[in-house]
Amino acid sequence: MRLVYELLGPIFLLVALGAALQRGGFFGAGALACLNRLCYWVALPGLIVASLMRGGPGAGSGWAAWEGDLLGVLGGVTVALAVAGWLVASALRLEWRARGTFTQAFFRGNLAFVGLPILLKFPGLEPERVLLLLAPMMILYNLLSVLGLVVSWQGAGKVSWRTVVAEWFRNPILWASVLGGAAYSRGWVLPAPLDETAVLIGKMAVPLALVTIGAVLTSLPTGAWCRSAWVAMAGKTLLSPLAGWAAAGMFGIVGLDRMLILVALACPTAVASYTMAEAMGGDEALAAQTVVGSTAGSAVVLAVLLAWGG
Repeated sequence: MRLVYELLGPIFLLVALGAALQRGGFFGAGALACLNRLCYWVALPGLIVASLMRGGPGAGSGWAAWEGDLLGVLGGVTVALAVAGWLVASALRLEWRARGTFTQAFFRGNLAFVGLPILLKFPGLEPERVLLLLAPMMILYNLLSVLGLVVSWQGAGKVSWRTVVAEWFRNPILWASVLGGAAYSRGWVLPAPLDETAVLIGKMAVPLALVTIGAVLTSLPTGAWCRSAWVAMAGKTLLSPLAGWAAAGMFGIVGLDRMLILVALACPTAVASYTMAEAMGGDEALAAQTVVGSTAGSAVVLAVLLAWGG
């Protein structure tokens, strides 16, 4: 139980603080959007790049077998969940514009604002190991999300791959992950002043992101809850970690490595899924409901995982 208090406590208290500030009118007009952009375009990319570059020269000279296994399990489960989400959306006979939104909610976890804060402080897990695995997953999330939303928006057989590629290239998390991964593998380091600046930028990412997510959750236009939102939430908070447990067992992954997989897969639907659905013609109400509902459900699942693992 100690891990529950030490890891989840500060995270959800900061989320609650953001919600309280938003409810109290602390954030002026446009302030929340600015904070969200600061997190998305500056702080989070800075955290990813700085953390991986801090590995030092030659730190990433080899790709250990466990890294390939873990990334394979995380990536494989994610792709399987994305396919399952699309099939479930079709079975529910959702309108086309809602299918990409539903699919994204089904598989896309909030690694940046929930997974990272937990795993970076998890006893025994080195920050570089965490970033080395989660950075490629953030890339995969964005690649799959953009693809699903574009297909949903334009319809099967009418997909503009130029639009898909353009959306991929606009994503700062993708670029930060690629740059940070390249720096890690080559052992690149920044000059001291730039390195300290990047580290300071990275340090503001987690608390700023958690306060922002609390404020955003309070502001989302959820409306009347629909059946498809409950199904998507169940897929993200229950099916996702269960699939990770099964896959880890198949590959003999246990201990801290298994916990890393389970925490990553038990994270709630990413807040960015609402932003992307809004920007790319998806179902905004469905996206908002799944973000809010899965955040509450994921808190329970993560508490159980950490209590069991601790």
